[in-house]
Amino acid sequence: MVILLGSTGYIGKEFKKQLDALGVETYCPSRNDYNYYQLETLKQIIHEKSATFLINCAGYVGMPNVDECEYNQDQVRLANVSLVQTISKACLMMDIPWAHISSGCIYNGESTGANGFTEKDMPNFTFTQGNSNYYSMSKSSAEEIIQHMGGQYYIWRFKLPFDQYDSPKNLISKLMNYNMLFAANNSISHKGDCVKYCLQLWQQKADFGIYNVVNSGSISTKEITDKINKIFGINRTFKFFENQDQALSLGAVRAYRSHAVLDNTKLRKALHPKRIRPAIKAIEHSLKNWKEVEEDKDDNGIPKSFWD
Repeated sequence: MVILLGSTGYIGKEFKKQLDALGVETYCPSRNDYNYYQLETLKQIIHEKSATFLINCAGYVGMPNVDECEYNQDQVRLANVSLVQTISKACLMMDIPWAHISSGCIYNGESTGANGFTEKDMPNFTFTQGNSNYYSMSKSSAEEIIQHMGGQYYIWRFKLPFDQYDSPKNLISKLMNYNMLFAANNSISHKGDCVKYCLQLWQQKADFGIYNVVNSGSISTKEITDKINKIFGINRTFKFFENQDQALSLGAVRAYRSHAVLDNTKLRKALHPKRIRPAIKAIEHSLKNWKEVEEDKDDNGIPKSFWD
């Protein structure tokens, strides 16, 4: 039995879908039924379901973007830091392995490595190391907690997730909806690809630890917008900020953004290099198969994934 937290969120839905396709028995507790932020409650769930693995996709990312986290720091700390500490304790006490969905947005700028930041590089996009944002800080803090507490865990880092389905949390949708963009080079994570890679790591009993779960290579914002114009057959002029300071001064954003390339060599070695799709190919496939999907909303018109 696998316990999946945050199963209604943008990433969590994909985990549920793929676990079901694999025939893996999965239990997805709802916060309406269980307050799994409480240690004893979570331990009880693990015991009653005889769970052998737990995946944490729950977290607070902000809507429509991470700027919203700056205004709701208490909720960010609760969902992205305190909950992670509770899960880590519960899994240690119940002696089960688990996985945490983290973010590559704990890095920014150029790395010293030839292929980007590796899993061994210390996060450099934190308040203690320069300009950052509250979301990135919370994800970095969560990783520190997990590593300090130890046990059998995976930390799976995604960055700028997307696929072929229109969604407020899809990188492609965001690029098409914003008035101005950042001209940056990044690693990106095709949602379906990267959830599959995570589950393969688990199924193949890969070494525990941190993995940069991103498509191979990097891609610039300009490359993506050029592909949007070409594949959609449009001629839109995308406008770009000169730099992050300009975006802040114009009031377009409230906090700095992470722009970084992650090295996925460890992931490729654990699976197989040919299994990891290049970033540019994943973008092209998503655009060629683009579909508009209405996201599930609650009675107040707020996307349900907002609360995961």
